[in-house]
Amino acid sequence: MSRQAPTLVEVARAAGVSTATAARALGNYGRVKDSTREAVKLAAERLNYRPNELARSMITGRTRSIGVICGDVHIPFFAGVVRGITDVARGRGYTVLITNSDEDWETEVESLGILESSRVDGIIISPSDPNRVDHLRHWGEGGRPLVMVDRASARFETDAVVIDGPTAIEAAVIRLFDLGHERVAIVGEFSPDSEVDRLFEALGSEVDGVGAFDFSPSITRLIGYVRAHRTRGIPLDESLIVRSGAYSIDAAERATTALLAGDAAPTAIVTTDNSMSLGAYRAVRSAGLRVPEELSFIGFDNQDWTEFAAPGISVIDQPSYAMGQAAARMLLDRVDGMDAPARILTEPATFIERGSVAPRG
Repeated sequence: MSRQAPTLVEVARAAGVSTATAARALGNYGRVKDSTREAVKLAAERLNYRPNELARSMITGRTRSIGVICGDVHIPFFAGVVRGITDVARGRGYTVLITNSDEDWETEVESLGILESSRVDGIIISPSDPNRVDHLRHWGEGGRPLVMVDRASARFETDAVVIDGPTAIEAAVIRLFDLGHERVAIVGEFSPDSEVDRLFEALGSEVDGVGAFDFSPSITRLIGYVRAHRTRGIPLDESLIVRSGAYSIDAAERATTALLAGDAAPTAIVTTDNSMSLGAYRAVRSAGLRVPEELSFIGFDNQDWTEFAAPGISVIDQPSYAMGQAAARMLLDRVDGMDAPARILTEPATFIERGSVAPRG
């Protein structure tokens, strides 16, 4: 007959302390001398004691778990973010509950409800719509911590980890302009059309001071595209702004195919995320265009296929793993009681040059 699992009472007896003191020492709450805490932990290890997490959460009000709502964990960018989050959380003794919103607002609201009922101590989210955040604001009421990753919102002041997408795109487009490419296309999700129109209205004759967090990352990256044209004095041709309408490889391929079949095709392409990169590159290959001899190509995100394509694809590298790590640290600092104004941490994007860019022939 197998022996029953050791209890907290047995751990307390072995350490020579009260049950309440043993609970505080193992739960890391309340005041306990360091020597006592160490004695209790050694006794717990010797007895192979495992705490009752449900009972502990009823005492401390914490479950030592956090929730993640990401757009789609199947997408390599989000996979990197989630890995960064879980590595940090595990190192600090937290479990992670992961949900997908599929970039759908109603699914996101449902996911938030599931995590709330699971009593997670905090949430990391890549919001599907930075303008619809009432449900997130409700979560934050009462001091429950929340960190946004990849996207921030002008309508909800909270911690966030983002990259400077506009600057990264601007630098990539200027690089192409300086190589003699004047017709540079940009392929992005850019949906809905009304949001793209609203961005151009906000830009007007200026590109500084636009509320970037009012828009999705895809649409925001158009700011960099516009800046590059104005910096180099090249007229903006909106026919070169390729709207796939969805975060979909197939949609990007169809939209890029239509562009390349037109009368005034580009001599270079830059994309706004990994799905757009692969879809656009498929269209280029299907059109029989030689890269970079006939068309230069800069992708977004450093995915495996970009390195092993022939030639290798130059990319804007988004540090997804580091972003996930930073978001987890920010959240757990809040869970542990840190009280400070909301922070927006901007991680740098880097350019990785391979063989897909050349001077215009």
